[in-house]
This record gives sequence, structure tokens and C-alpha cells, in this order.
Amino acid sequence: MVDLSVVDFRLTDSAHLGRHEARGPSVEELSARLRGLAATQESLVRVRQIGMSREGRALEVFSVGSGRQAVLVIGGPHPNEPVGYATINVLADVVTAHAELREGLSWHFLPCVDPDAAALNAGWTSLPLELLAQHRHFYRPAMAEQPEWTFPVPWGEGLHHFGLPENQALADLVDELRPAVAVSLHNAEFGDPFFVLSQAVPGLAQRLAAVSARHGLPVAQAAPSDVVGWPVLGRGVFQMPSVEQLVIRDHTHRAPAYGAHLAHYAARYGTVTLLPEVPRWYTGTRFDNAPSTELTALAQALTREADEVQQLMEQAVLPDGIFTRAARDTLAVSTTVARSWQQRAADPTPVSGAALAEAHFMRVMMTLRSAGMALRAANGARGGGSSVPAVRCRLDELLAERASHCARLLQPTPIELRRLVAVQADATLAAVGLVV
Repeated sequence: MVDLSVVDFRLTDSAHLGRHEARGPSVEELSARLRGLAATQESLVRVRQIGMSREGRALEVFSVGSGRQAVLVIGGPHPNEPVGYATINVLADVVTAHAELREGLSWHFLPCVDPDAAALNAGWTSLPLELLAQHRHFYRPAMAEQPEWTFPVPWGEGLHHFGLPENQALADLVDELRPAVAVSLHNAEFGDPFFVLSQAVPGLAQRLAAVSARHGLPVAQAAPSDVVGWPVLGRGVFQMPSVEQLVIRDHTHRAPAYGAHLAHYAARYGTVTLLPEVPRWYTGTRFDNAPSTELTALAQALTREADEVQQLMEQAVLPDGIFTRAARDTLAVSTTVARSWQQRAADPTPVSGAALAEAHFMRVMMTLRSAGMALRAANGARGGGSSVPAVRCRLDELLAERASHCARLLQPTPIELRRLVAVQADATLAAVGLVV
């Protein structure tokens, strides 16, 4: 066990974030800063390229220290989740400054695993947080195009490979490092922090909950939508199920909608994988316990909203492209979520306020994302149907209406970036301290 108590990681000031305190660094800014760190600390910090993205952007890894046991920290597992860029910026500083954190350890930072998709979010990640601007420039790839969720899975008589160069570069890096700990830095729009672990580690669930509380962000009371039904390791801490439990093997489809996760792939080396998930927004609205029929109303509303976007996309005859595929993927998720709420509503047991809040968060998130990415698809359409201009106009109205509805319903206020970074970075140190 490594003693990491040498670091008082409360981040009560913004020194590590510098001029990026309000929004965090971009991928390019983060990589440039880490290259500068490598140039001034040549004996300690190394940089190397491990692959290329689909559009030819370099995938670089920055390594600090040379200890036998490796820690891998990954930014941008989803390109609409930029908090991790700021966290890597801070963690690289901390492990470079504290020799105690490198005793027997080497730290490896992959600033962004999907730089092409990150570039498609630059229209809002380069600005202070604002809901409408965020979703006018929003992009989150379809699951089958996400490097973190496209490791090979059993399919038919063999394995299905997704063929993403970013995923292959990440797999090769894991094979090379065989990390003791891998950390994939995530963030959500709303809700409370929560953590996902690949396996139980004695004392870690309690440590993670304490980390979050120490920075003024207590962990989730109800299971967030992403992890409903997953094993619970402690309050706000969940264990990722096996590939067999997660991947739907419907062989009427030509290919799976997504694959194994990084956590599944790294498990072959005994790696403990941690996903710290933090929210970007406080919500001023508080939800009380309510009859389960509240979920029926939410399911009906989400279905109507998804159906309207679906119909508009069909009306415009949008060509297949990344935004079209991503919007369709989000609409498919909306259908699944609405169905799950209907099933829960059949149980007359009241719904807790925390669970109801989570449902509202999911509804507004799905509706904003689907409208925003459908609008981007329509804006980029060159050979679509004659109704494309009218569809663009309606999608633009829809997006503005839904952003306004979200603002009224949830009363969101951005959370200080330094607080989110503190949770992610402190959680990383907690996991390393208990595992190695």
C-alpha cells in the first residue's frame, strides 16, 4: 500500500488550473502544456505517440516516473466530458512535484482517447457553460464509435471487432503497461457524483464516498440511470457487470451496438479500473417522493419528444453521417429509458425523490442531445430532402424550447471546475493508495 497522505488535495485555490479555471483546457492546450512539462523535466517526464485517430490526430501518452507498477489515467473517454482534461493537468503537476507519489510507480496520462470527437465539441467546451450553446455544438458518438466501449466481444461463432484505431491504440497501451490501476475520467450534466469500479477493493468504496463529501459533493443516493441494476459496493459506488450481462446479443442484428469496456479488457492483467463521474451543474429544484405514476408521465413525455425528433429526421431524409448516427443512437436510448420507467411505474411503490430527480435529469439530457445532434446533422446536410430547411428551423426551435424548459425545471448553476477536479484527482490517489 502506497502512502499518499503527503498530498493535501483539497484544491482550495486555483493555482493548478491557472487561466483555465472557468472552462478547463482544451485537448490541444493540455497536450501543449504536458509537452512543455516534458521539455523542462526531461529526466522525469516522457512523451510518445501511440497511434493516430481516424482523422489523423496524434494520440500521445505522457509518462512520469519509472516505477514497476503503472497507473494509467485517461481523459476524454466521452468527448462531451471535458472535466478530465483539467484533472490530468493537475495530476501531472502533482505527481511530478511529489517524489513520494512515484515510489515504485510510473504514471501514464492519455490526455484524450478520442480527439476527433473532442474537436467537434470545441464550439462549447471553449466557452463558459451555457445549456443552449452546449447543445448547439454537442456531439457524443454512437456507442459503436466510442473507443472506451468498443473492445472486442463474443459474437456469433467468434469475436466482433469494431476496428477503431483509437481503441486499438488504447488496447495496445494496456497490453504494454499492464497497469495496476486504470482511471477513466467521466463527467455528467446533472446529479451527484458516483463511482464505478471493475472489482471490489477492501475499503475503497468508503474512501471514495468520503473523498466526494470532503469536496462538498456528496455521492448519489439513488443509482444513476447509467448504472441501474449494477452491483452496489457502497453508497454511490457501483461495480461494472460482466460483458455477458451488459452486451445484448440479439443476433437479428448484423453487429452489436457496443462492445466490451476498458475495464473488461484490462481485467486480464488484474487491473483495478475506476470511473469517477462528476456533474457539471447544481440543480436548484428538489424533488420529493412521489407516486410511481410520475414515471408514467415522464415516459410519455420523453417518448413524444423523441418521436418528434425521429419524425423530423425522417422527413429531412438526412444522409448517414456521424451526427445522424449519434442522434439515432440517442433516440434508441430514449426509447429504452422510457420503457424502463413504464415498467417501474407498474410497481405501486412510491418513487424516491432522488430517483425522480435522476429521471428528470435523464429526460432533459436525452431531449437536448437528440435535438442538438439532429440539428447538426440537418445543418450539414447537402443532399437531403427538399424539406431540410423547414426541418432545420423546427429543430432549432425545439432545441431552444427544451433548453429553456430545462432551465426552468432544474434551475441549473455551474459547479466550480476546481471542485470537480479535486474529486476526480483525489479519487485517483485514493484508488492507487489502496491497490498498489
